[in-house]
Amino acid sequence: MNGIQRIQGGFSILSLMIASAIGIFLLGGAGKVYVDSKNTFNARSAVAAATENYRFAFQDLRRTLVMAGRSISPADDDDNAYSANDNGLRTFPAVSGTDDGLGITDIDGNGSSIIAVRYAAGPAPCGLAGPWDGTLTARFLVSDQGDLVCHVPERDHRQPLVSGIARMRALYGVDTGGDGVANQYLSAKAVDTAIGWVNVVAIRIGLVVGSGDGQELPGVYRPSTEETLDLLGSGYQVPDTIHAYKSVSTTIALRNLHQTMNRQVAN
Repeated sequence: MNGIQRIQGGFSILSLMIASAIGIFLLGGAGKVYVDSKNTFNARSAVAAATENYRFAFQDLRRTLVMAGRSISPADDDDNAYSANDNGLRTFPAVSGTDDGLGITDIDGNGSSIIAVRYAAGPAPCGLAGPWDGTLTARFLVSDQGDLVCHVPERDHRQPLVSGIARMRALYGVDTGGDGVANQYLSAKAVDTAIGWVNVVAIRIGLVVGSGDGQELPGVYRPSTEETLDLLGSGYQVPDTIHAYKSVSTTIALRNLHQTMNRQVAN
């Protein structure tokens, strides 16, 4: 009988090499999709952190600044009050060239503006318990640590509100037409020397906010050099490329100072 020849089938080396190459290609593609998705998620998280910081900052600023001038007597807040030394009762404290801990500053030691207003009735500023008697000053400044701080000099009280603030700038809207609407926005020094604080009806605030520690940008999303952002017409170079930075602004109408409304005077 003729023997039956049995041939055992299998994979050739060439087939194994092709299959391995295809597998490596598919794994590499899946890995790249995962890394890209992770980087995109982390970048969006950093931008969202910066967005959250400025939204909280504007919310806290607006809550207090809209109360400017409430229940302050017009006799303590007219042209005569601003032509003399600060009486401690007028809506806008004196303008200082440095951070003296008391009033308004265009540019302080950290390169930011310090905003300050007074009011005599309403919610207590900076987390203080209310009600209170007399006029209180609410000052907003950026600390060395990048926190937006609310300061009440009369109580020697400071409260950090929001972190991640790289720079703050304030311009004051003045009404030169008598209709209660701001016609132009000027620095505090320009208002103090030329226009007069009795004409201020709004404050425009610009912030450069960062994502903060723990919310860094992935390497592929980091710019090659530090960006220069526009901050209310002034250029500001961000301090690093690691974090996400945004330049934002808002305008807060001072409702008690509009000439079309009656100023709220305490009885």
